[in-house]
Amino acid sequence: MFERESRQIQGIHDAYSAKQQAEYKAQHDAIATEVARLMGEGAEITDQVVQEQIKQHYEFICQFWKPNKQAYKSLALTYVLDPAFEATYESFAPGLAKYIKSAIEIWADENLS
Repeated sequence: MFERESRQIQGIHDAYSAKQQAEYKAQHDAIATEVARLMGEGAEITDQVVQEQIKQHYEFICQFWKPNKQAYKSLALTYVLDPAFEATYESFAPGLAKYIKSAIEIWADENLS
């Protein structure tokens, strides 16, 4: 299952220019870096500052696709189940994949239908 999804994501990725890919990566990395920093400082996933970063993550995702609550939570689940996604988040800080997944679940429950 994840192999097929990874190929689909790669196909989408290939549709953007190198400049666009770099811009999207920078946006994503800024969010992940900030969430990792907050996690490292001991912020709870329910903390307003963490939840604001998750809102920014959702807005980042919406550049490509506008998920509803269930879809966004499913995406978050891939962050801990798909080795490629997990490695991406874990490269920012150990434990970030699970942390951001849990924070997304809370934000989605409170903000999406």
